[in-house]
Amino acid sequence: MKAKTTILLTLLFLIINGLVYYVVEKNIEQRIQLVLDEKMTTLQTHYDILLQTQKSTAKALYLETIESARFLEIMSEARFSGKEKRKILRQELKNLFITKYERAKLKGVLQYHFVFPDNTTFLRMHKPNKFGDDLTPVRDDFRYVNNTQKPIRTFTQGRTAHGFRNVFPLFNKESEYVGSMEVSFSSDSFQWYLNNVSHIHTHFLVDKAIFDANAWKRDDLVLNYSQSAEHPDYMITLGDIHSKQICIVENKVLLEPISDEIDRKIRVGEKFSLYVRHQNHIDVFAFLPINNLKSKSIAWLVSFSESPFINFTLKSGLIIKLMTLFASLLLIYFIARQVRSSELINERHNLLNDILNATDNIMFITNFEKVSFSNDKFKNFFNVKDTNEFNKKIDNHMLSIFNVVEGYLNEDLLRENENPIELFERTIEDERIVSISDRHLDFKSFRISISKTNSTREYLVTLSDITMLQEKHVLTEKKAYFDGLTKVYNRNKFDDILAEEILKSRRESTPLSIAIIDIDKFKDFNDVYGHLIGDEVLIMLAQSVNENVRSADTFARWGGEEFVILFKETSIEIAQKVAEKLRVNIENLEHPLAGKITASFGVTKYIEGDSVESLFKRCDHALYRAKENGRNRVETL
Repeated sequence: MKAKTTILLTLLFLIINGLVYYVVEKNIEQRIQLVLDEKMTTLQTHYDILLQTQKSTAKALYLETIESARFLEIMSEARFSGKEKRKILRQELKNLFITKYERAKLKGVLQYHFVFPDNTTFLRMHKPNKFGDDLTPVRDDFRYVNNTQKPIRTFTQGRTAHGFRNVFPLFNKESEYVGSMEVSFSSDSFQWYLNNVSHIHTHFLVDKAIFDANAWKRDDLVLNYSQSAEHPDYMITLGDIHSKQICIVENKVLLEPISDEIDRKIRVGEKFSLYVRHQNHIDVFAFLPINNLKSKSIAWLVSFSESPFINFTLKSGLIIKLMTLFASLLLIYFIARQVRSSELINERHNLLNDILNATDNIMFITNFEKVSFSNDKFKNFFNVKDTNEFNKKIDNHMLSIFNVVEGYLNEDLLRENENPIELFERTIEDERIVSISDRHLDFKSFRISISKTNSTREYLVTLSDITMLQEKHVLTEKKAYFDGLTKVYNRNKFDDILAEEILKSRRESTPLSIAIIDIDKFKDFNDVYGHLIGDEVLIMLAQSVNENVRSADTFARWGGEEFVILFKETSIEIAQKVAEKLRVNIENLEHPLAGKITASFGVTKYIEGDSVESLFKRCDHALYRAKENGRNRVETL
């Protein structure tokens, strides 16, 4: 027995520490991933903002450009001109846009470039002395725009530069295609923005393969490049923003432990982020791919920053593992004592079960997510073997057992951030009832009582079956609030609803309108055809209005041949329109014996300070006006 206990406790010790180690490692992994994702998201967001800004700048410059009629004339004329004529037109175009170009450069524009439909350069504002070269072999974007006559935005290389290029088609006033224009931004502008405005330390890496090997040594390259520390196949522009000592020499040493992983992920071509330990701190690197027109990653934005959070996470994870080791030893000790008391707990459990089963009520203990204990009445009612089976059926959603029925407590009545206990406590005692479907799917009514247990989150719930009493109550209420002849609400019910809506209108300053309907010459129906026919006329009108009145409104018989409508949260203008539609529907009614039926409507709205009496008095005056003005009409007051 002792040996068996020792083995079990040893296994428990190993399992606890193994599980804690696994959970801690998973938690560390998730927390670190959150940081990596956040760094990646930050870089992506600022990159997208800058792209959108540049896109708007380029579009604005394009629109300003094509507004110049002379520009379009120059492009049309130069396209078919000789060398000397083109020279003159080129100079004119340069003079025309030199000021615009200088202003555009202040917004980060690098190249303001005009090209003929055959991809031949007409004018480079940044290099006006270089023209006439065929861009077909080197510029996919110009080829695309000149072929499709559609604009495009992409990152692409040129002869001596790469950049974020916006290329637009050009049409003259006769809608003839005359070429394309480029507004581009250099990668250096991204580095400057992200470092100086967004305060994200960022490198821009360019694939060596975008230019020939010898091209990197040319003097006319727009930017100067150095071998990057991140990857041997990529170059970096330093400029005034970055230090060679930090960005190349020190970073090369820093990134050595993860260089293979960087190489592997760069080959995949999708964005990623990594972290590396450096002395006593953690650095996070985020890599965002920049794709060309062929969706190939030819450049990368790389940001790096220190992460105290990851450093703290790793250290706290180690501390948790050590603490678990010592805590588990203490736990083993207390388990032995727990075993001794288990029999006493079982006895108490059985006693509680006997007590709960001795009552006719359904009783269970719950945290309102799942049930932890229940009596036999509970299991029989829900047709389950045990609480586990019940919890699976409700998917840990205890409130789902309560039917959503008007007048009963249910989860739809929960206010924002309110828990079931708060709903129960704010409900008056007589209205603490719920509706639950039994095993036969019949609705049963229960009075619910909730008591706190010794647990911090669990409650003892008692359900007393009041189905018979509730059915009698509903029947009594129906008799009290429904007109026996027409089966619509009676005056009592209407008075209750109107009083509530007037209070709401006063409290929330919402509009409220009412209408009184009076059947025209109803006395004639009774006198000529008898009261039975008169009753049939009342029923026909009530059915017509009840079927066509809006669901949000309240329709009731006021007495005799008069009916009322309460238009909730409705202006008098809308109420008048609805009343007019109802009047037309009534006018189309025809009793088989008594003939045509018409009705007059008086409509008014609630005015601040109104009582029920003053509101109805004004509505009566409107009805009187409808009668005086010929009946079968709607009057407002």
